[in-house]
Amino acid sequence: MIQRDLCSWRPPPPRRRRQPYPRANGRSDPPSCSQPGADTTITNMQLPEDIWQHIHSRMPMRDAARAACVSHRFLRFWRGYPTVTIDQETLGLSSQRFWITSEDERGEYILTKAQKVLESRLSGSTIVQSLKLDLSTFRKAIVSATVAGGLLDCWLRAFVKPGIVDITVLLPKCEDDDDCYYYYGHDCLPEYTFPCSLLSDDEDKITSLQSLSLSSCGFHPTEGMTTLLGCWKSMSTVCLHRVAITDEELGFFLAGCLVLERLDLSFCNSIGALKIPSALRRLRSLRVRSCRMLRTIESGAPMLATVWYDGWPLLRFWLGGALETTHLEVHATRMGDVIQYAGSKLPSAALNLETLVLSTVYERLKAPVMHDKFQQLKHLVICLGQSTMFCAGYDFLSLASFVDACPALETFILRIAYGIRWYNDQNRGNPDDGASCRGREASKLRNGGIVGNLRKVTITGFCSANSLVELTCHILVIAALSLEHLTLDTSPGYDRKCSSYDRCRKMSTEALREAETALAAARKYVEPKVPDSVNLMVLGPCGRCHLGMEYGS
Repeated sequence: MIQRDLCSWRPPPPRRRRQPYPRANGRSDPPSCSQPGADTTITNMQLPEDIWQHIHSRMPMRDAARAACVSHRFLRFWRGYPTVTIDQETLGLSSQRFWITSEDERGEYILTKAQKVLESRLSGSTIVQSLKLDLSTFRKAIVSATVAGGLLDCWLRAFVKPGIVDITVLLPKCEDDDDCYYYYGHDCLPEYTFPCSLLSDDEDKITSLQSLSLSSCGFHPTEGMTTLLGCWKSMSTVCLHRVAITDEELGFFLAGCLVLERLDLSFCNSIGALKIPSALRRLRSLRVRSCRMLRTIESGAPMLATVWYDGWPLLRFWLGGALETTHLEVHATRMGDVIQYAGSKLPSAALNLETLVLSTVYERLKAPVMHDKFQQLKHLVICLGQSTMFCAGYDFLSLASFVDACPALETFILRIAYGIRWYNDQNRGNPDDGASCRGREASKLRNGGIVGNLRKVTITGFCSANSLVELTCHILVIAALSLEHLTLDTSPGYDRKCSSYDRCRKMSTEALREAETALAAARKYVEPKVPDSVNLMVLGPCGRCHLGMEYGS
């Protein structure tokens, strides 16, 4: 087993300048790794010293090290290189075939090589601005030896100094995490806990830190660490992945991050309630993924613009009562009824909203009848069923209440994934000559549902469901004077191709047949009601990507 004493490694003293290599003829030449004339060419280029140093600092770490091998100028810059990255690539292990079969010898080799890289960097006096220790792809035994021997703590204490901007520590996940939760009801305890004391001590306080990314470790800031509050005042990005942290610890931590702009939480299974204080006025992005115990999300951040949630159903979801943002995106993968929440809560909470994007997979309830209006909303995007989950029998016409509640609306986009799955057989077929549609339209118009600014409407995944055809007819009535473009696309989206192959998204045989039915329904029930001033586009699946299907003109 690899053993390293906690005090066995210390930053080395400054290096002495290397002596020339003597040759047999008495001449002194550079080492063999140098290229003849390389340094002379660099010297002859008339550029200021700080420009060369800036160029060197922008290189990837391996390229910067290689440049230092062929140039004395870059060698001086290398000792002040502002970024330190330790991973398989920088150590040259990603493409190298190991000749060592013993696990202990392999671990010793990796640790020795990493130590040499760090020692070469510590020979300079420049403050490291970015530190990335990515050990997530290493063997668990190697990382365990690094933690047990105290090397990881030594590395962090050597580089985390006042002036550092970015800290990233990524460790491998516990392989028995799922089994541990199944048998014992909790996740595996992390072997390593990030030392919060690094960020503050009696003499120096780190106030330059802007980004912190941790993976597969513990992080326990407590209220007793009052000196830490000043260390987080410049923090703008926090990413926690498989980190053991409680609700109280996370709340105390967020209270000190007053300029936080982005918060990412994934697989943090000790968090039951996420409560974001209103003091975080700069928070723009919140991403939460697969936090098993999370049941409550409450945010008081007034400028929150993007919310991504992929997890278990929540008991409470609240975005505050005074949103000041003009752009809001809510993407929910395993949380239903997002449209219901947005329609009932957001009009009174987000008075300045101009763009709203709602993406939901499983929407059980119809869109609510909205008594308040989005007075400033100009762009509305609703995405339904962006996964294999769907809600059969959904009433698309209920979305008309959303459109009616936006008097300033200019663009409306409705994206329906797997359109054929969104309705039962009894909801499929030909609308009743628009009778029910006209009745609902009249009801909406009596309630003042005229949208005078709506110019562009796009529906992708258009299918032959009665309620969807009726929704389209409703839009033609309320925006008859302003509508300029109406696009009905029976494919997953003409504007959403696979960029790698420039091909449309795949469609099953059943979906292709439904597209033909939807085309017929659009031409029979929608096209006759389109005014001459509206540019109507009814699109079928792409003939180049979906061969074997014939569509009428």
